[in-house]
Amino acid sequence: MKELMKIKFNDLVKNLLSSYKYWIVYLILILIAMFSMFNIENYIHPKFELIILLLVSIISIFSIVYYYKHGKHELYKLTFILLLLFGLICAFTVPIDSVSDEYEHFTRAEITSRGILFPEYVDGNYESISSLTNFYLPSHDKTVFQVGEDTQKINTSISYHDSAFEQNPFYGYIFSAIGIGIAKLLDLNVIWMLWLGRIFNVIMYAGLVSLAIKKTPIFKIQLFAISCLPVCLFQAFSLSIDSFIAGLGIFAVAYFFKMSVNKFDRKDIIVFSVLCLLIGLCKLPYLALIFLILFLPKDNFKENKYYFYCILSIVLVSIIGLLWNNLIATPALYHSWRNTYFIQNNVNVSNQINYILLHPYDFIIEFLHLFNSIPYIFGGFFTFYSYTIEGGQYVASAFISFLLTLFVAFISIYPDNTKINLKSRIGTLIVFIIIYVGTFIVQLLSWSPVGQLTLQGALPRYFLVLFALLPFIFSNYIANYKNQELDRYTFVLVLFFISSMLISFAVKYY
Repeated sequence: MKELMKIKFNDLVKNLLSSYKYWIVYLILILIAMFSMFNIENYIHPKFELIILLLVSIISIFSIVYYYKHGKHELYKLTFILLLLFGLICAFTVPIDSVSDEYEHFTRAEITSRGILFPEYVDGNYESISSLTNFYLPSHDKTVFQVGEDTQKINTSISYHDSAFEQNPFYGYIFSAIGIGIAKLLDLNVIWMLWLGRIFNVIMYAGLVSLAIKKTPIFKIQLFAISCLPVCLFQAFSLSIDSFIAGLGIFAVAYFFKMSVNKFDRKDIIVFSVLCLLIGLCKLPYLALIFLILFLPKDNFKENKYYFYCILSIVLVSIIGLLWNNLIATPALYHSWRNTYFIQNNVNVSNQINYILLHPYDFIIEFLHLFNSIPYIFGGFFTFYSYTIEGGQYVASAFISFLLTLFVAFISIYPDNTKINLKSRIGTLIVFIIIYVGTFIVQLLSWSPVGQLTLQGALPRYFLVLFALLPFIFSNYIANYKNQELDRYTFVLVLFFISSMLISFAVKYY
């Protein structure tokens, strides 16, 4: 046993020395990032910040050594472990309800944890438990060190909540509900409902992303990089349904990548269609992902009749998705504080559509300004929600946000030895634009006062799944391209960005 341990230790030292330039680059970058975020209070009391720095550095260095040795073949395993470890740190350190709408997502997950798949809206309220109103509601944006009630036991007596994301399908909350259910079953302190709910979402997201990277035969490092964007992980490591949408969306994109380079049959068409439907029921514009199957190479169809199945899938997914949205999701949207907002701000979908039809030129002019939103979206890569009375965002670091913008642009044109035909690239770009524009149109119809045609309000996290399509559209094809050096430095940059996100939370909140 001692000899075996000695051999493994020697291997570790050897790999550390062999990969030294990569983890030294990481350490230099993370120190620069930390200094770019520190203020005078952080320099005076740097204890927690240094603890987080030490933790993320240890995880990252060992990950760099492992990736250096095993490369992309083991990337899916490493991705799961990385997201799990970073997610655990995030789940415990991100303050209570500091993620956008987390309290409302929490309410829905708690209701789901009791086996109620379709919340009942009675007299303007949903039935939940008292711990949410007694502990979580007053604890917005506070850490566990700033509240004294976190050691209380869970109070399961009935309380009432005016909002619970009834419009979202229940399956998006199953994992967080399991975590909350375990906390109640074990009679843990009240804070564990939040922590275990977040942790189970972390497990779900890490599992879906690692499975996506394993499944795809192409663009593995690119998919890993996009999946680990801080603006996405901030949501994925919370109780938000965005964790499910992003994870399943990345998996759907990976499945599309697989079908684009391999032969596929009826089962693959069914699986991809179900994935698109499940995502589209959560976020309507993503129903358009189903159109990607129109642009798969014809040579990949095992039989010509499968093209008919693709058309049938598009029709069925579209009909089911639109029926769900019109008959279930939209009416449920009014079962919340949103109804009061809509009345006070004159928000009405039908009236807004009528206004657009009566003022087509105004709408076209505004539509042509749509892509002015791109800088805002890219500029939000290192921007996170922080609770205030009015709600709001904070930019953790403009410097890192700028670097992330360059990084995503780089990932989009990343060199690859996979040749994607022009038809598939153009078709995917069309679907990309449909979803991009559709997201803004939904915001315009659902949130803007009648007569206000400004296309705005779409946040960067809404487009994570779209970012995953960018390498397929724009990647730089180079025959027989194999550059491990570039892959390794890309891996280092991903770790740098995730680590910077966790340090930014320590800087702001601790």
